Amino acid sequence: MNSKFTDCLEKAKLNKNESSISRAEKTLLNENEAKRVFSRVKTDLLKLEEWNKNAALSSYKIFDENGNELTDEDINIGVFERIRLKGSGKFDWVKVVDIFEKEDEFVITVKPTFDPTDEKTDRNLTSHFFTEAATNNFCLSRNFKTVKFYVIGLNEKRNTQETENTLETIRNLAVNLNTYLGIQNSEWETFAHNFLESAAEIERENTLKDKG
Repeated sequence: MNSKFTDCLEKAKLNKNESSISRAEKTLLNENEAKRVFSRVKTDLLKLEEWNKNAALSSYKIFDENGNELTDEDINIGVFERIRLKGSGKFDWVKVVDIFEKEDEFVITVKPTFDPTDEKTDRNLTSHFFTEAATNNFCLSRNFKTVKFYVIGLNEKRNTQETENTLETIRNLAVNLNTYLGIQNSEWETFAHNFLESAAEIERENTLKDKG
């Protein structure tokens, strides 16, 4: 059975030096509750306000390819996402390149891209700490009573040549890679944990209301 989650996980384990795995898991009281939590997180992952609400050190905005901010749209394939990770020294830009969905599995894949808000930018150059070859995969799955949310980074090579901005290149060279990865992994684990806990809390509240 095709599983993008499993495929990303296997690739990360095979190439540990250029991959990262951040994870959170939640085991619910029963399978029906797990299904509801999975469904809620899947829906929330397409809402930008939920990304900002569940983040700890990061903030997010989405834009179209012409650099126009999108304030009333869900996250979908083709949108550009501006990420500000505290301590990173600048904005990093990614583009949503794939949304994979099947029963009990949901994966959003983004990859580094150019800054669409800069009219003078060379669109062949990447405005991100990692090169264009990298991907970040937000992987949600359910197995019986357990819901898993992993953020899996693949091909994570530091970008020291593809940037157009000299200061950005200096930033990428100066930032300690292990420090950056440590901050990133901690942030993604908090992000994933908060999504699961928030959804589980809402389901608990709804169950209590139904019983009441």
